[in-house]
Amino acid sequence: MSAVNTQSLIGTAVLSASALLLEIVLTRLFSVLFFPPYVFLVISIAIFGIGIGAAAPALRPVMAGANRPALYACGGTLSTLLLLAFAVLGASLDLQIILFPLLALPYFFFGLAMSSLFSQSPGASRLLYMSDLLGAGVAALIAIPLLDRFGAINAALVAALGFAIAGLYLVRHRGRWIVALCIGLSALLFGGNVGAPFLEIDMSSLATRKAITGPLNSGGKILQSRWDAFARTDLVEPGDGGPMRIYVDGGAASIMPSAAARQELIRDIGFFPFATEQPESVFIIGPGAGLDVYFALQGNAQAVTAVEVNPASVALVDEWRGINGDLYNQPEVELIIDDGRSALRRATEDYDLIYLSQVVTLAAERGGYALSENTIYTAEAFADYLARLKDGGQIALKLYDEITLTRAVSTALAALRDLGLTDQGAMKHLVAIVDEKSDPPVPLLMIGAEPYTQDDSLVLGAIAREVGFTPLLLPHVLARPPLDAVDNGEASFDMLVAASADDISPPTDDRPYFFQFERGIPTTLIPLTIVVALASFVLLMLYIRQWRRAGAQATRSMPAFFAMLGLGFIALEIYAIQQTRLFLGHPTFAVTIVLATFLVGGGLGSGISQRFFRDYLDARPHLTNAVTTATIAILAIVWSLVWPVIAQELLAASLILRGLVVIILTLPLAMFMGIPFPQALDFIGRGDRRQVAVAWSVNGLMTVAGSVVAVLLSITTGFASVLWLGCAAYVVATLVLIFAHRQAET
Repeated sequence: MSAVNTQSLIGTAVLSASALLLEIVLTRLFSVLFFPPYVFLVISIAIFGIGIGAAAPALRPVMAGANRPALYACGGTLSTLLLLAFAVLGASLDLQIILFPLLALPYFFFGLAMSSLFSQSPGASRLLYMSDLLGAGVAALIAIPLLDRFGAINAALVAALGFAIAGLYLVRHRGRWIVALCIGLSALLFGGNVGAPFLEIDMSSLATRKAITGPLNSGGKILQSRWDAFARTDLVEPGDGGPMRIYVDGGAASIMPSAAARQELIRDIGFFPFATEQPESVFIIGPGAGLDVYFALQGNAQAVTAVEVNPASVALVDEWRGINGDLYNQPEVELIIDDGRSALRRATEDYDLIYLSQVVTLAAERGGYALSENTIYTAEAFADYLARLKDGGQIALKLYDEITLTRAVSTALAALRDLGLTDQGAMKHLVAIVDEKSDPPVPLLMIGAEPYTQDDSLVLGAIAREVGFTPLLLPHVLARPPLDAVDNGEASFDMLVAASADDISPPTDDRPYFFQFERGIPTTLIPLTIVVALASFVLLMLYIRQWRRAGAQATRSMPAFFAMLGLGFIALEIYAIQQTRLFLGHPTFAVTIVLATFLVGGGLGSGISQRFFRDYLDARPHLTNAVTTATIAILAIVWSLVWPVIAQELLAASLILRGLVVIILTLPLAMFMGIPFPQALDFIGRGDRRQVAVAWSVNGLMTVAGSVVAVLLSITTGFASVLWLGCAAYVVATLVLIFAHRQAET
């Protein structure tokens, strides 16, 4: 059959929405259970299941039977519940070998269902694809409110319920009782866990040793927890008499100041720039539990602007105001929930001190965030900070260890060189000290808007020694090796960077990995690279098999076309998300807006092509689709050229207006990207419906491969390479179609 009814379209949309919602929720859940690189690994393996599931009907056509999609949707429900129970209740077990196949199961069933639906109705591919993308786009929009309202665990139960509801629309004859059972079971579990939670993570026994596990196993206790779209945020009383701490995803922690801990807190090296300079106006990026705001008030600051990206941290500080002295509601303090650098770029005043404290508390834990993008520690970010300093103002960074100090120096020198200074001249703007009593030693870097004089250095050095800190760099007075060679002109800092065994080159907005010190491919990504290589091998075997079986010359090259579509789509999507993050501010909002625009826009493009241009597209399918893929490559390049100009002009606009700008600029590209895949599915499905399953499989596998390649490129060469990867994929797709057209003509 080639027609498709409304129920199938709704079922497809709900199925796709549930799959994407589960993917988003799993990234949130596994951010608590693991560190970011591992999250990327497990999610990629999960999505790999789509490709395997989609290939099954090509191997056994009976698996694409009329009533099978409803059963596969129920399989998605049951496997999601099994995965969730294992992940949550077994969080203390180091059993990733079991977790991996469990992660792939829901997506295996999703791939089976989608491949079957498209194989049954290849002539309706455009409508089915429209429903697929529109459903996923809706999921991207509702994911944030669901996570904010219910948290990751309950949102995953909503995804399980969604799979079952999709089965209700897709069921044809037998199996209605199975669908009803899955709906009832998932609804019961969701309602029960919302009312009286029984699925909860024991943060004290995580298999991944995060910062929160130490105090919880030493007499500490969680006083309050919050789940939302940004993170799981826990307020912990450590149990050792020390101040309370707020932990984000069990890792990044910040201290909540209290009157009882005053003497301990003011000995912190982070207080140094406030105590020595007495800045009147302060801009703080990431105040967390309020320690930095406390420092500013203790230093007699008259105006403190604190920008915190995590709203749950702000809420907890406000709720426990009796402990912290109501820090965020003091008349001197203005609190903004936003990305710190984004908010600074929109600010209208300049500051005496711009302060950045540790994002990750423990240096040992810092390695867990090596693959996390961090645009507050790039050369362009440092240039933004320097531009917002008053005469005599300073930037202060409380860092983590020696290598992060070295990289911060490298980044500061790059920003100062862009202002026209030499390495020697730029060194006069830097002061570095270290608290060697801490374990590990904690460094502080201060960057002056103007060069420090010898008197400045002598005073700062004397105060540092008096309170027990060790100076490392004092202009005109002291420069420890190897910085002494740069200071006296014997070597450039670039020479030190080249000679270092670690990568200490300055991060940039195009390559914003401040904590990634390995050269080349990071060790943590090698397992994922191996998995992708194996997946590519499977894809190649499937491609060769289908090549031999294909009867028409015009369809033999089509698996390569679908592979390029998967690679190009994910590469351009990742590039657009990275480019818009700083403009939109909140990272979760940026991901949601761009993801929803690509999905909904692609769905609209597919639907419009079905409604208005089907006859034109079907007349010469290869050539018309080749024009479409070539247009996508051109639009992507135009977008990359236009976007920086418009983003700079509208940086100070309201968040709603900035979101609309992203949607308006990205929508045309997204709509064109939604046309080629269903158009090609329609074409190949007319000859051999088994090729529809092959197309889904190849496209899915290359989407995973593309995401991995995009990350590797962004780390090694920058996100600009990701743009060119996406454009190159669509160019290759165009050439494949031209070749297929010539084969058909002969």
